[in-house]
Amino acid sequence: MPVAVVAAASNGARSCSTGTLTYVSSAPPLVATPFARTSRTLALLRQRGAFSISVLAGDQAELAVRAARTSEGDKFAEQSIPVVHDDLAPGVAGAALVLWCTLVSTSEAESSVLCVGRVERFHRGGSEPLLRFDRRYRALGPGIAVAEEARYPL
Repeated sequence: MPVAVVAAASNGARSCSTGTLTYVSSAPPLVATPFARTSRTLALLRQRGAFSISVLAGDQAELAVRAARTSEGDKFAEQSIPVVHDDLAPGVAGAALVLWCTLVSTSEAESSVLCVGRVERFHRGGSEPLLRFDRRYRALGPGIAVAEEARYPL
């Protein structure tokens, strides 16, 4: 699964957390990401109605660890996480992909909240994504050839 940093900002405050993303739809372009109900990033996301998802590059595993730490302040500054500024939400500089999204819906389940966002714009970096599998960070391997490519939008 790709490793992502999800971020939000509102009224001068900003926060981020390590997370995941799920493709929801290509038309309209929708993605989903979960949060702990008590997440500071979730609170800012709800205030602003927008967020970013930065799929980290293969050389950014240490950023994933730092973004996962708890914080009451500006985690970007406290943890030296490089920033791409945008009017919707901050993103992580050097990421393999940054998606800037507006909040479409939320769904609560137990102690988690699933946020669905509409992708408003994106930036594709030049690196391959960082992956997490079996509790370890991993790099993307070579592509696998198949007789015929599937016909879906990803």
